[in-house]
Amino acid sequence: MKHLATFEAAAQTIGLDPAQLPIVSHLPESMQKAPVALYKLSVISAAAWQKEGIKLDWNNRSQEKYFAWWKMRSENGSVGSASGFSFCGFDCVFSTSHVGSRLVFPTRKALEYVAKTHYDLYRDIYVID
Repeated sequence: MKHLATFEAAAQTIGLDPAQLPIVSHLPESMQKAPVALYKLSVISAAAWQKEGIKLDWNNRSQEKYFAWWKMRSENGSVGSASGFSFCGFDCVFSTSHVGSRLVFPTRKALEYVAKTHYDLYRDIYVID
């Protein structure tokens, strides 16, 4: 899964320049990490679909789409487990979902790899420090 190991590898897989990131300088500093992390994970997701040779189709009920399920809880002023934010598992959704997601993956294996490898990006999206 070398094409998912880094954001740079994923961007190159789908023909994007990894140096071109969203401009977030106009946002308060505390809000700048989340949009960049969402962009990077969206690119990684797109690379996973492209490498599998599958087009993401929200109208196809039989096409499985996997997304990460994270467990967050406050303990001693922190979020989640000892590391602060825990990958809890995965789930498969169908196109009948009421809310679409850019962060779905074509296989369970790809999702598990990305969730563990890019933990920091998921944390940047979901946790306000």
